[in-house]
Amino acid sequence: MHVIVARYTDPLEAQIAAGLLQAEGIDVHVGDAHTALANWEWRLAIGGVKLHVPRAQLARAQDVIRRLDAGDFALAPEDDPEAAGQATPDRESPSSRLAWIAWALLSIPLPWRRRPR
Repeated sequence: MHVIVARYTDPLEAQIAAGLLQAEGIDVHVGDAHTALANWEWRLAIGGVKLHVPRAQLARAQDVIRRLDAGDFALAPEDDPEAAGQATPDRESPSSRLAWIAWALLSIPLPWRRRPR
C-alpha cells in the first residue's frame, strides 16, 4: 500500500523531490503531475502534485524530504560556478546566432505588390 509523503504545488519541484527519493533507493510514484501541468489553475483544487511511497519506506522518505527542505542537498559554493564568482560558459554558438537571424529575417512579412497586366 502506498501513502502520500509530500505534496507540491509546482510539478517541477515534485519531480526533483521524486528524483532524490529514487536516488536514495525509495520507490516513489508522482501523482497528478500531468493534470497540474496541463491545467495549472487546478493545482490547488486537486491538492497539488503528490509523492506516493510504500508504507514500509515512509519514515525514510519523510527523513529525505525533511533534509531536502532544510537545504542539506544544496550545492556548496565551490561547486556552484556563479556563487564562486566564476564565469559561466557561453551557450550561444555562431550557428545558433545565424539560425536566429535567419528566423528573424524569414518570418517578417515583406511588402509585395504585383504589377497589373
